Amino acid sequence: MTPLLILEAFGELPATELIESERQRERREAEQPPSGVVEVGVLHRAFESRAELMGWSATSRRAPLPPPLWNMFEAGLTGDPDDASLIGWVYVGLANPTGLSQALPETIAPGTGAGWAGVRMPPGYHESTVGLPVALLPLVQCLNDALRRIGPATVTGYQMTCYGTNLQPSGRYRGHLVEGASWFGVPSQEAPAVALITFDEGAIGGGVSGLLRALRYRNDLDFNFGLAQDLPRQHRVRTPDSPPKPEISFHPADLGISAGLPEWTASAVGWALAAVVDAARDLTPHVENFAIRIARLR
Repeated sequence: MTPLLILEAFGELPATELIESERQRERREAEQPPSGVVEVGVLHRAFESRAELMGWSATSRRAPLPPPLWNMFEAGLTGDPDDASLIGWVYVGLANPTGLSQALPETIAPGTGAGWAGVRMPPGYHESTVGLPVALLPLVQCLNDALRRIGPATVTGYQMTCYGTNLQPSGRYRGHLVEGASWFGVPSQEAPAVALITFDEGAIGGGVSGLLRALRYRNDLDFNFGLAQDLPRQHRVRTPDSPPKPEISFHPADLGISAGLPEWTASAVGWALAAVVDAARDLTPHVENFAIRIARLR
């Protein structure tokens, strides 16, 4: 199945006429789902346009390269009555960039007649060959850009909820996280940030202590994964509203991991989340449904 991701942003999106009218429209649609064509919302349009501009999405591609990272499904601004800090969310499926141009006809044995020639599909076809850590950085950046495009957003946290996402290595070079971190060595005006990373129990089969040991190997002058600590309720993972697979539930872990980031930006948050996923798959490579949340403490 196509791996499905819901990325939610938390913080504050100051009220404007555009945002309030959009949220009212979304609430009406939620209460009385339309029977015809659903109107594409403002966050959906902003996110989709940004992804297309940067070549990240497969929504309406006109060229075969570079391979897309995801397929756009939906996005919205509707607040959660149980969590007023939710300011926006996006729902995508990881793309399969394997091209059918590599498909080869099967050899027909002599004397069997022409019949129907078989086709040998390229390796990895029908499987996601976009690694989750690879897609995460541009996905966080794209949601952040889309929110700021429609209003002066203050984003204080993100949650990534995944369905059917096998964490085993899948066709993309894993060293990109190490090489890409050199970006943070360039002087920045942003101040360092302290964050809290939390999980559901399914994402950390080896326990928080095992994941923390794996993460500490990634500590450097820019990122520092520190101590396990108790979780305030507001920072625990949550099940998104109207999830694609309502039969799957998530159970928040009791402990989280503190993290020092060189800055509180979409780039740094995306890198931290990707590093956690990269470490988690060494401990629980077969987990498919999990949630990870990151919140800024200061």
